[in-house]
Amino acid sequence: MYKLSRSLHNWLGIVLAAQISLWFLSGLVMAWLPIDEVRGNHLKIEPEVSWTQAQVAPSSILAKHSPNALLSFSHRVLVDPLRAEPVYQVEDGSSVVRYSALTGIPYQVIQENDIQTLAIAQYAGTASIRSVLLLEALPQEVGHLTPPLWQVVFNDEDNTHLYLSPTTGKVERVRTDTWRLFDFMWMLHIMDYDERSDFNHPLLIAFAASALLFTFTGFILLYYKFRPRRQSRIFY
Repeated sequence: MYKLSRSLHNWLGIVLAAQISLWFLSGLVMAWLPIDEVRGNHLKIEPEVSWTQAQVAPSSILAKHSPNALLSFSHRVLVDPLRAEPVYQVEDGSSVVRYSALTGIPYQVIQENDIQTLAIAQYAGTASIRSVLLLEALPQEVGHLTPPLWQVVFNDEDNTHLYLSPTTGKVERVRTDTWRLFDFMWMLHIMDYDERSDFNHPLLIAFAASALLFTFTGFILLYYKFRPRRQSRIFY
């Protein structure tokens, strides 16, 4: 048992050394980074919507559409002052129309100039805008969201990207270099080098099981090293 444990422990140590170091390093960095800064909450001003302001009944909105129309509740971010107004969203066949719940007037599609204004209003920093793009194919950092999204990049030291909804004008996600560092460490930690979200894949399970076996064999070696020795009997 001792020889087998020592052999397994040595070989597992060689195989696992780099990954165990990466687990410790990535865990340390993720624990060190403040989670609010990672999420970019300190860079985002989020207006709240209050449905107590609604003046128009949903029935009056549905009356403008076919009997099969579906109504849902949403909101629209506006500026001067920054606020979020309640919105009725009606899906009627292939068309989607959004109405103000205050006036009943349909909202128009948000244009690029309006997106810039909305991004600046919801950005808690002071930097200027570097670029504005409407993305139909989303980058990996917001790949789980539904396109299209407006991407607004600011000239700050953290390379801040705001991703805004083209229908509500709301900032859906904030991505910074702090977030990207955290995401990279998360990738190393869960060993998902593709989507960075799956921690049930065979590679991670195999390495985790090997690390457990490495620890177990280490305990066996410690036992053999420090177990009580039998005292030999001396006969006179």
